[in-house]
Amino acid sequence: MSSSQELARNTPEDESKMARSFGSSNSACSRCCRSFGGVIKRNLLVVLLAIGAAIGFLIGALINETVQDIAAPEKRATTTMLIGFPGELLMNMLQVIILPLIVASLITAVSHLDAKATGKIGRRAMLFYMVTTLSAAILGMILVSAIQPGKTDEPRGDMSDPNPYTTRDSFLDLIRSCFPSNLVEATFRQKKTTYSKDPGKYEVYNVTGNSPKLQDNEKILKTVYNGTLNITTISKEIYPSSDTIFAGVATNPTGGMNILGLAVFSIVFGIVLGKMGVKAKPLKAFFSALNDAVMILVTLIMWYAPIGICSLIAQRVAGMEDIGEELSRLALFIVTVMVGLTIHAFLILPLIFFVVRRTNPFVFMYGMKDAYMTAFGISSSAATLPTTIRCLEENNKVDPRISKFVLPLGATVNMDGAALYEAIAAIFIAQLNDVDLGGGRIVAICFTATAIAIGAAGIPSAGSITTIIVLQAVGLPLDDIGLIMAVDWFLDRFRTTVNVLGDSIGAGVVEHMSRDDLRKYDCNGIGGDDRAPLEKQPEEPEQIVVTSAL
Repeated sequence: MSSSQELARNTPEDESKMARSFGSSNSACSRCCRSFGGVIKRNLLVVLLAIGAAIGFLIGALINETVQDIAAPEKRATTTMLIGFPGELLMNMLQVIILPLIVASLITAVSHLDAKATGKIGRRAMLFYMVTTLSAAILGMILVSAIQPGKTDEPRGDMSDPNPYTTRDSFLDLIRSCFPSNLVEATFRQKKTTYSKDPGKYEVYNVTGNSPKLQDNEKILKTVYNGTLNITTISKEIYPSSDTIFAGVATNPTGGMNILGLAVFSIVFGIVLGKMGVKAKPLKAFFSALNDAVMILVTLIMWYAPIGICSLIAQRVAGMEDIGEELSRLALFIVTVMVGLTIHAFLILPLIFFVVRRTNPFVFMYGMKDAYMTAFGISSSAATLPTTIRCLEENNKVDPRISKFVLPLGATVNMDGAALYEAIAAIFIAQLNDVDLGGGRIVAICFTATAIAIGAAGIPSAGSITTIIVLQAVGLPLDDIGLIMAVDWFLDRFRTTVNVLGDSIGAGVVEHMSRDDLRKYDCNGIGGDDRAPLEKQPEEPEQIVVTSAL
């Protein structure tokens, strides 16, 4: 009886505990759901890109056998074209904004840098960022040339006629491209050295009689009977050209935008605007507004990208004769990029830090761990700036004057991971298509990857767009870009983390090199001339921190 009374007495209390426990469990579950929903909302575009890539792979794999069983080549080509039509629209949209994107972004970035990067500290920061970005691009080219992830036993290129195009020609074409004779022409045409065979010395007369050579040649008779008599065709059939190749080559315009010429002009024009001061304020405002408008267009296009990427991947996978081999190449491409990012992050950058500061770089890098996690999570080096500044100042005791000056500059121009990725992607596609890149085109890839990495700081999910720019700069086909776009969303997070690491290492190196200047500034006080590098502001309000998916 007493036990039943005790049980009855304890039951309400137990029920209360159970209710509180259940309520706290529900509260924790709801917090977890809200947190997960917030992560999905912040990374919605990345999630959609990943879903689009996965669906594209699935659709392509399911219909691959059906497409391959189509006997008629015309029907097979039509089928794959229809599958890839939404992707074709995406490629068209991306290509149409390349011209305003290059011009506006480079002019805006460079013209604003002149005011921000004045003085010794600014020059040191710019030198460090340029050297590390260029070294990342060179490292990427070395790795992709050594690993050869796109090498194939069945080359897609036309090997029937050997190309006499030499390394000398590629270097000369590189220089020609940097100095276009006409800016309007550079927007749709570039110049390339071409070779032609010596046609030999002969004369063709207008005769009225029947020519035995014409009668014996079915191709010529067919041409004449169809009413399309062409003296070039007749000359080629009756008087075949000799095997002698012209020693002097003609430089003929070819299709494709002259990316290098536009980039060089934009950089020089931006430098001039930066040095003009107040006089250039209207032009700087114009290009800044144009750049903002282009970024809005890019953002709108990227929301269509999941559909386009799904279409491109489905088309590519459906047309594969050996899916396993193609996917193995893509996996090797990912490995190449990851190896490059690892070497740059854990060897090159720490080595530079150690040579300059003579301290353990990994202790410094460990102090930035919160910034790495933030960069990997949100995939934006610019949006990570507050965390990066806090880690530098609190954990690594970097002078606030350096961190608040150098880091925004680095978030604008320092894109080591992007430069490495673009260089690897361009040569990977060249290997897939069995394109032999001469020295000049390799230098062009390096220069373009570095320049575009600097100018593309505000492009959301920029990997797809900047890859197209680099490919067009060296005349490589865009057919295989769908494969790269399928994994760009994944590699983008690792690139961003390396970018943040480069920004942080740069701030530490610049602080060490600027100790004497900072001491002199402290001694001189407010009136000291050496305060100018940290205090000088642009003539107009500017936003250095740009949203970036790099």
